[in-house]
Amino acid sequence: MRSEGDGWESRIAPYLKRFLEERRMCGYKFEGQEARLRQFDRYCAENGFSVADLTTAAMARYNDRNPYESIDTRHSRLLLLRQFADYMNRTGSPVDNPPDSGESVKRPKYEPYIYSTEELRRLFTRIDTWPESPRTNNKRRIIDPILFRMLYGCGLRVSEALHLTVSDVDPDEGVLRIRNAKNGKDRLVPMADSVAARCQAYSETVHAHSAPDTVYFPGASGKPYDLSSVYCRFRQYLWEAGISHSGSGPRVHDLRHAFCVHRLRSWVLGGHDLTNLLPYLSAYLGHVDFRGTEYYLRLTVDLYPEIISRLERAHGYIIPEKGDANEES
Repeated sequence: MRSEGDGWESRIAPYLKRFLEERRMCGYKFEGQEARLRQFDRYCAENGFSVADLTTAAMARYNDRNPYESIDTRHSRLLLLRQFADYMNRTGSPVDNPPDSGESVKRPKYEPYIYSTEELRRLFTRIDTWPESPRTNNKRRIIDPILFRMLYGCGLRVSEALHLTVSDVDPDEGVLRIRNAKNGKDRLVPMADSVAARCQAYSETVHAHSAPDTVYFPGASGKPYDLSSVYCRFRQYLWEAGISHSGSGPRVHDLRHAFCVHRLRSWVLGGHDLTNLLPYLSAYLGHVDFRGTEYYLRLTVDLYPEIISRLERAHGYIIPEKGDANEES
């Protein structure tokens, strides 16, 4: 039977539609996932399935019906079925859990490095106490303490920080305006009071007479600070701070990763409701949807196993499985 003339066909359709609505209310686009849910709906209609027929074996047959599909395709579809099964069990319509695929899938080539509190202390100590050098006219000693604190304290991408102008930084209100960032999104980023105070002092020293469109972190030519210089200096700071590194990392971008993981851990330990807070973190970071934010939630659980029982009791249904959430930088 068709459901309300909207293309949904099976007796499972009302549950699938409510699941889809819930995910979108949480901030997910779920466009590709809707197409997969509709495929599953047609399969259930063709086989006359009701909720009682959603057994582990039935879902395994559905997922494995095309032997020519890639492992990644089967795995991502299986993860979606698991999310749907979690929804059904949470809302009082128990179904079996889909099977474990038992297949390996592609993992991110780079494993983010999450700095400890002690490593961050040593890192910023070295940045703040870097010796004077006539070659840089001390600009490095003025800019870097602010720049790297923004990257960690505000969770910025490096490109976002380097393209700030004087008008984008409002230390009085404690807000940064990020323009035309990744995904073409603009956003406002509140700063901690300590970061805003440093920006106030920096602006009074460097930009007392600057035009609003002046680059906030100017390089030697007045253009934005050179990205390669940021990377090179960062590696020097890591070395001096005694943080082991190689050609593959830690990276400057890992300051953003660390900000997210530390914030999530703090919320969990503080007993806060992640269901309400995750949308704010997603908007703060400039994510187009929740997939990038889920990635950090997975990292938090992996890095701090002591919080997993507390997190799962209250929010187990929002913890993505490994491979389910992709890093969004």
